[in-house]
Order: sequence, then structure tokens, then C-alpha cells
Amino acid sequence: MDVASTYQKILDEIQRGHRGLVRLGPNDIEDLCRQLRERRDLEQVLCIIGHSATSSSQFEGEILSLLSGPLPPRELVFTLTAASKHIVEARFLRGERLTFEFLEAIKALLFHREPEVVEWTLRLIESCGNQGVYFRREFDKIKPPPWKWFNAHQRAVREIIALLERRWSSVEKSKPGS
Repeated sequence: MDVASTYQKILDEIQRGHRGLVRLGPNDIEDLCRQLRERRDLEQVLCIIGHSATSSSQFEGEILSLLSGPLPPRELVFTLTAASKHIVEARFLRGERLTFEFLEAIKALLFHREPEVVEWTLRLIESCGNQGVYFRREFDKIKPPPWKWFNAHQRAVREIIALLERRWSSVEKSKPGS
């Protein structure tokens, strides 16, 4: 696979207002997994993976490794997007729960120093459905104070936390015996 041209094709499609999805064959997936392991052209590879037309569990190990290791914030955001499709979505399609290892890697990112990474981590947690309740205790520790709401990412963090807390409180109220 020619990563640079595929990446450029995705960007061109997005600029035209399209979704920029690509179909990945078995050889493409194998090649992209190898490039993730080698951490070559990481941003481009993660963009391609994030824009694949279908989810593939083959990326799970490599994405989890990237989430657990040190990465620049921009590459972490791309990794979180890829995790949403190839870990969360792929597992849900197979009827499997998320692993403890994955949940712990995500929990660590809630305390990242960059608000943009925290925002995208919360967006990933939102896609986790009811399993996202695992992170509820952490929310009070990461809620930004009012003077930080002028930053768009901090404001988004506050709004996503409020959304998730409202969603989960309605689930708790509807439980029998509550």
C-alpha cells in the first residue's frame, strides 16, 4: 500500500465534503499493522486506519500498544479515533466486552496534560456505551474549573462529562429498587 497517496486521497475526499473512507484488503491491513509496530508515518497510517470502511480487530493490539506508550498529542488523538472504530466498534460487533487493559489505558489518558487529548478520550468513552461507567469516579478529578472554560477543549471536556453524567444518572434512576 502506498501510504502517502492513500492519505492524500482521504484528505482530498474530506475537503470535497465526503467521508474519505477507504476499503482495506488483508494485505493492506497486514502492511498497516507492520507500520504501526515500526511507528513509521504514524499520523498518516492512523488516519488511513481511522477512515477504513470497516472495522478490523487485527489493529487492536497495535492500537492498544500506542495508547499505552508515549506519543505526541496529535498522534494520540488519531490513535483514539482509530481505537473507537477498531477496538470499541469491532468488539461490540462481535458481542464482546472491552478488556480491562484497554479501559486502564484510556483511564490514564483522562489525566493527560493536553486538554485536546482529554476531550478525545471522553469522546471515546462516550462510544463505550454502558461500559463507560467504569470511568465515572474519575470525572470529578478532571472537571475543569470555570476560569478554564474559555479554552474550547476544556469547555468540550466539561460538556461531555455533563452529558455522560446525565445519561448515566437516568439509567441508574430506571433500575428497579432505586
